[in-house]
Amino acid sequence: MSGAEETIEIITPEQWFSLLKQRVAETKWEGWRSRGPTIFKVPRIFQEADPKAYEPKMVSLGPYHHGNIHLKAMEDLKWHYLKKFLGRNPDKPLEGYIEQIKEGELEARMAYSEKVNMSSDEFSQMMLLDCCFVIEIIHSWKPFVEIQEKPSLFARMRLPMSVHQTDETETEGVQNPISSTRYILPAIARDMLMLENQLPFFLLRTLFDSAYPDKPDLLKGHALEFFRETFMNREMKLTSGDVYHLLHMIHSSISPPEKNRDDGEPFGFCWPLQSMKKPRHLPKDDPEGTDRPTRQLKWIPSATQLMEAGVHFRKKETATNLLDVTFHNGVMEIALLQVDDSTETFLRNLIAFEQCSKNVSLHVTAYAALMDCIINTAADVALLQQHGIILSGLGDGKQVASLFNQLCKEVTLDYKKSYVSGIYKDVNEHFDTKCNRWRARLNHDYFSNPWAVISLFAAILLFVLATTQTIYSALSYVRPPN
Repeated sequence: MSGAEETIEIITPEQWFSLLKQRVAETKWEGWRSRGPTIFKVPRIFQEADPKAYEPKMVSLGPYHHGNIHLKAMEDLKWHYLKKFLGRNPDKPLEGYIEQIKEGELEARMAYSEKVNMSSDEFSQMMLLDCCFVIEIIHSWKPFVEIQEKPSLFARMRLPMSVHQTDETETEGVQNPISSTRYILPAIARDMLMLENQLPFFLLRTLFDSAYPDKPDLLKGHALEFFRETFMNREMKLTSGDVYHLLHMIHSSISPPEKNRDDGEPFGFCWPLQSMKKPRHLPKDDPEGTDRPTRQLKWIPSATQLMEAGVHFRKKETATNLLDVTFHNGVMEIALLQVDDSTETFLRNLIAFEQCSKNVSLHVTAYAALMDCIINTAADVALLQQHGIILSGLGDGKQVASLFNQLCKEVTLDYKKSYVSGIYKDVNEHFDTKCNRWRARLNHDYFSNPWAVISLFAAILLFVLATTQTIYSALSYVRPPN
């Protein structure tokens, strides 16, 4: 025991009550925030399923992962991209960009759900480096983008045009590690679509328009093309209106057709999806589906069950977006879904964005919940693959089924306002029709596998033979042979 004895400060009840009152008096809402955030830290309740789905692997953008030692290599590279960005418009000095960032600093800070504990200079430097890096990646990732540059711009920058056309070097003889390595660019695109890795879009647009004064309002188009080619591998529509950040832009571009979209607020009375997950078979105490008005908005049978009930699945050839799903006259058409190592990360971040923001619709959550109902097992995945609806790069149907079964844990959704609410209603009405249910039961009990089919036909054959024998026996009794 040390020589110096520890002293314990004793607080009287009066002092403790005084401290409590002082803490309550000092507690107040943040006075600097005049609007709600749009860039969120993913709540732990969502991270528990797969925390790595929300962590950048290559580059940190914004304050949430700033200073991560594992991402330091890209931090050093950002300075090279800043230097390249500053050469885009020689008439605009570095001080001009910093001034623009500081003018929008308060609005940028309000975009983040957690208070950014950085000085004004530190915050401005971070935003300058990160925004310029994103702009350069988006704008110069493909040779044809640079070919469109005016020759006078190349002359002013005093760099060979061939260098810009290929974008292989920053200066002659120096390799660009991003463009010279195949895996880095898709990994960066993945990181740029993480909820915690977003930058306020108004800052990106402001800096882009200053660097390219002859190309105003082109950032959205370039960004959409970049993600389509490097990450999404599908056509996306360019939508009008303001966006909060790049993830919001992608969310808007894959929204379902206008005729299927809800017009109400995305939140209201929301049901936890866990309590909505229904058993695979109808309850015995309700064989006729009398509780259907409740069930039809929460659950539909799996793909194999629907097929047994006469539902046909087709790939939607005229799909306008990823979320395009329709059901009509017993035919369910679903847009092609390509599943690979990045699919879960992409969908999880979109769902987390929808769950955290009350100003966006819950279309991706609704789509994931619908696919969760349709896909229960590897057999459901195989059925959808057979009809060209799922193109899987994971190699195992169980992995795809597990992906969708885990996506909607702990999320909430108002099914009545969901863009697929009509599909739930129509599918359950089709499935609950007596003839379709009898057909499903017959298929499930007698035609589920070859041995069951053989057994059924053997039983029929034995029944026919026994009946024939009985008839001949009866005839021989009535009319005995001579």
